[in-house]
Amino acid sequence: MVKWVNAVKTSVIKPGQSAVVKLGDDNVAIFNTGGRFYAINNACPHQGGPLSEGTLAGEVITCPWHGWQYNLKSGCPIATPKVRTYPLRLDGDVIQIAIAPEAATDAQPADAVFEETTETDRVYEILEQIQLGKTLDEVFENIYTKLQNIVPHNRLGIALIDEASGNLVQRKTKSNRKILLNNGFAAQIAGSSLERILNSGEARIIEDFREILTKRPANWTRLMVQEGMRSNLTMPLKVQGKPIGVVFFTSEKPRAFSEVHVGSLKPIAGQLSILIEKGHWAGKLAESNRRYRTLFEMANDAIFICPSLTEAFVTVNENFCTWLGYTHQELTRLSLRDLMHPNEFQSARETLEALHLRTPITFQTELYRKNKRLLPLEIRAIRIEYHGRAFIQGFTRDVSEVKALSEQLRVHHAFGNLIGKNRQMQEIFELIRLVAPLKTTVLIQGESGTGKEPIAHAIHHNSERVEKPFVRVNCAGLVDSLLESELFGHVKGAFTDAIATREGRFAAADRGTLFLDEIGELSLGTQAKLLRVLQGGEFEMVGSTETRKVDVRIIAATNRVLKTEIEAGRFREDLYYRLNVVPIILPPLRERRDDIPLLIEHFIEHFNKQTQKSIHGVSPDVLEILMEYSYPGNVRQLENIIEHAFVKSQGGRIEKQHLPADLISSQDDIVARALKESNPLAALERELVQRVLEQSDGKPQLAAQRLGISRTTLWRKCKAL
Repeated sequence: MVKWVNAVKTSVIKPGQSAVVKLGDDNVAIFNTGGRFYAINNACPHQGGPLSEGTLAGEVITCPWHGWQYNLKSGCPIATPKVRTYPLRLDGDVIQIAIAPEAATDAQPADAVFEETTETDRVYEILEQIQLGKTLDEVFENIYTKLQNIVPHNRLGIALIDEASGNLVQRKTKSNRKILLNNGFAAQIAGSSLERILNSGEARIIEDFREILTKRPANWTRLMVQEGMRSNLTMPLKVQGKPIGVVFFTSEKPRAFSEVHVGSLKPIAGQLSILIEKGHWAGKLAESNRRYRTLFEMANDAIFICPSLTEAFVTVNENFCTWLGYTHQELTRLSLRDLMHPNEFQSARETLEALHLRTPITFQTELYRKNKRLLPLEIRAIRIEYHGRAFIQGFTRDVSEVKALSEQLRVHHAFGNLIGKNRQMQEIFELIRLVAPLKTTVLIQGESGTGKEPIAHAIHHNSERVEKPFVRVNCAGLVDSLLESELFGHVKGAFTDAIATREGRFAAADRGTLFLDEIGELSLGTQAKLLRVLQGGEFEMVGSTETRKVDVRIIAATNRVLKTEIEAGRFREDLYYRLNVVPIILPPLRERRDDIPLLIEHFIEHFNKQTQKSIHGVSPDVLEILMEYSYPGNVRQLENIIEHAFVKSQGGRIEKQHLPADLISSQDDIVARALKESNPLAALERELVQRVLEQSDGKPQLAAQRLGISRTTLWRKCKAL
């Protein structure tokens, strides 16, 4: 007579999945195969124990782990143990299992989670906690405590392969019992069961040490029994396919481990291996602290470590002391804020707010030397942790010579406020030098935004008229009737609104320079009057017959092609030749791309002074975008782009997100970029996964939900990509 006990609800086990429940000392696995349910003993009858260590009787070898027997001559099994099956039935939506009456208690869930995705998520959350450990001690302690809910154990051991001897050496051990097999215990790998485990990468389960001890009284097994341990799960560790050691999970209970526990560990086995290896080498590095200090002092960079910008330096190397002129003792009483101008400190604070662990940030700043002179530095800062506390470690580079050289190049490539190393711009600079001292009329032609007015200013400021007025008239900004009055002035009563006599721009510019911008917009009538002034230096005010003489230098500018305007009858040919004595034709920015970096630097310097910010350059991807853009608005558009970025950037450097949206929209087409790659599909997937992770603040769980995939799948994609 059997008893039926409640095991689990059918809704818990989805098709193709399983749940594990405990019946007394047995773990029973219940499988759902397309709506049909089966129950078997969850313990594997054979874990692959090496037959070379078994008992040989005649031609029959007995496996030392589970008692399987094989005929050596035929290779056939003599006795093959079967997996125990359990009768089951459905009571509504509850699965019931038949057991002996004396064991008739409802089945309890074993140490497993029914849904694979839930279990995987939990394992990865635990892995994230384990990753907080930096040394092997910390990683080991985290494994012991954090994995208890996944793989319950009373004893944990980590053994690593010793490269010198080739043996497996116990490095870390922790148990709730007295430890007899302690750190330093070494076991030979070659020819042992450990060799198969390490080479195959497959975990091994020992269900009961006492049963094994009666068949094979090995020293390791004997010590485990003496410690009070009964069962064991051995998980091999591999990094990049190379075995590095094993982790032993050991329990006081027999048959405490199952394939469910192995399955729970498999997704993170590789990461645990890496963490253990990194922790091991971190310990090695800690032992070499004296050597590290030597390297610290011998580095070419000036290095400092401090908790924050406002707290005193913890340590500095000799270079940092020498560059700033302080002693080590003096600097350890100062902070970065003490060495910075308030504006520089504000910029550095905003920059370092984005500083994350193991992600360096590079920025430029200036620190006061002891003699109060400023030292320009480039700082590569990274956040580190020591004894659970965060610090800023800075590697600094003296850029004073680089800055001086840049200033020399800027002067060489500049003419007043004009910037350009492009060949065409250098020729224009030379022409300005030649024409500026003369009274010669100049006609500046170029597209809108190319810098025609700065050219006019440069000519005026390099002439003998520099102390006299520079008067600008926008010929396109006024109607024809008003423009004549604007140029020549008017007397009282000349027209309805002329309530007083008013001087014109020609009179205002006497002995100075008159800049006629957009001269191509003048009417033919006004052109005729302008021609008279150019020919004889004479004009009459509107409403007056009195001729006045002026000494004015004319600089005209237009974005129109005046020869085309002449052919269309909209511009006087004789006026054109009077204006076009010395023509200056400005190239559009798209034809002088080699000047873009110089212009960017110039505008950043300009807006730094204007906004009291301290922005040091642009990121590489921003420079790439700005170098490839066509600039329909020319230099003026580039200036507007930098000003826009200054509004959005809070310090450090200009990043892609600081640029105008319409500028990066075409550059931000991930499909277009992917099509440039040799494998467009992989490139597209890589970009998509990376963006979703960034939008999810680097949290895999949120990113996986956003992508509609499991966290395991996301992990595999990240690893593959």
